[in-house]
Amino acid sequence: MSRRRRVLVTGLGLATSLGLSVEGAWRRALAGQAGIKPLGRSPEERGPLPAAGTVSEEDWGTIVSAFPAEAGTEGERRTLFALWAASMGVGDARLTAADPRRCGVVFGAGLGIVRLEDEARWFGADGLSDARRFAAGLAEVRRESLARNPSDRAASLVAHKFGFSGVNATLTTACASATQAIGTAYRMIERGDADVMLAGGSDSMIHPVGLVYFVLLGAASTSSAPAATICRPFDRRRSGLVMGEGAGIVVLEAKEHAMARGALAYAEVAGYGSSLDGYQVTAPEPNGAGAACAMQAALRDASLTPAEIGYVNAHGTGTRLNDVAETRAIKSVFGAASAALAVSSSKPLTGHLLAGCGGPEFIFTVLSVQNDEVHPTINLTSPDPACDLDYVPEGARRRPVDAALSNSFGFGGQNACIAVRKLEPGRARHDH
Repeated sequence: MSRRRRVLVTGLGLATSLGLSVEGAWRRALAGQAGIKPLGRSPEERGPLPAAGTVSEEDWGTIVSAFPAEAGTEGERRTLFALWAASMGVGDARLTAADPRRCGVVFGAGLGIVRLEDEARWFGADGLSDARRFAAGLAEVRRESLARNPSDRAASLVAHKFGFSGVNATLTTACASATQAIGTAYRMIERGDADVMLAGGSDSMIHPVGLVYFVLLGAASTSSAPAATICRPFDRRRSGLVMGEGAGIVVLEAKEHAMARGALAYAEVAGYGSSLDGYQVTAPEPNGAGAACAMQAALRDASLTPAEIGYVNAHGTGTRLNDVAETRAIKSVFGAASAALAVSSSKPLTGHLLAGCGGPEFIFTVLSVQNDEVHPTINLTSPDPACDLDYVPEGARRRPVDAALSNSFGFGGQNACIAVRKLEPGRARHDH
C-alpha cells in the first residue's frame, strides 16, 4: 500500500426523532431532549412495545415533499431517510464538482421488512409454499417488502441520485453496520481507491414483525414508564433497548481533495477497528473482550494513546448485558485513563436505530470533537454499581475533546470503533 492519505469529514446529514437538521438535533441532544414517543394511542395500536424514537409525521412529510418521485416509487422508509441524509450531507459539504469515478457510497442497512400479509398469500391450503401463487402474486407485493426493496436499495439510489459511479457497497452486520460502513469508506480513501465517499447507515424496523423480534429475544423494553424515560443505559433500573429509526450519513474526503477545492472540515477520521466476539449470537462476551479488541485496533490505527481520548460515544443500549460488557471493555482498554474519560450514550435521545445507529452517533462524536462539548446520558438516575464510569448524567458538559471514539456493537458479536481527531487550527469549520 502506498502512503496513507488523511481523511476528513466535510459534510453531515441526518434524519432522526430529534429532527432533520444536524444543528437542531445537536442542540436537542445537548439539552437532553429525547425524541422517543409513545407508539399509537392505545395498547392495540402500540403492539408489543410502548414507545420508539420515530421520525415525526411532519418531518416525514418534509422528506416526501423533497423527493416526490422516489417517495412514489420506493415506499420503504429507510431508503427515503438515507436519501434525505445523503442530500443534506452533500449540500453541507458544498460538493459541486468531483470525478464521479472517484466517488462512492458505503451504507449500513438492515435486512428489510417482511410483511406477513404478503407471505400469507404464497401458501396453499396445505400450509406449504406454492411457487405458482408466488409468481402470480408478485406484482401485488407491497413496495416496502424485502422482495421488492432489498437492503442495498438505499446505497444504489443515493449513488444514482448524485452520479457517483465508484465503489458501492452495503453492509448488514446488525448494529455495527453503519460504523463498519464508515470505517470501510475511510479505508478506501486512505489507501487511494476513492477521493470522496458517502458513508453511514439507515434503518427502520418499527412495524409489528420488527418490534416483536426484539421482544422475543428479551432485548426490548416493555416498560410502562413515560416514553422519554424508558431507555436508561448504565442505570440499575434499565429494562432493555428502545427502537428508533432514521439515518446518519457523512461525507468523507481525502484531505488533499478537500484542500484543492477550498473545503473546510469538521474533524479527521484517524483510525478504525473491527472485531468479532466469537461468543454468542444474541449476547456480548461478558468481559467485553471483542469490544475491547475493536477499540484497541482503532487506537493503534490512529497512533493515539488512551490518555489522548477525551470522549467515548458508547453503544450504550440500556440492556442488562451490553452496558456491563461495554463498561468492562472500556476499563480494560483505558486502564487508569478511564477515570478522566467522559462516556455517554445517544440512544436515550434517538432510540436504537439498529443497523443505522452508528451514523447519527458518529456525527455526534464528530461534533463533540469539533466543539469540545459532550451530550449527556439522560435517564441515568440510579447508577448500576457494575457501570462505574463517568457517563455525564448531569447534563451537557464542556471539556477538551482532542480525540474521541465512537462504538457500535451488534448481534452476532460484531464490533466496530472509529477514532476521530480534532483538526489543526484554520482547517475546521464552525457552523454547527
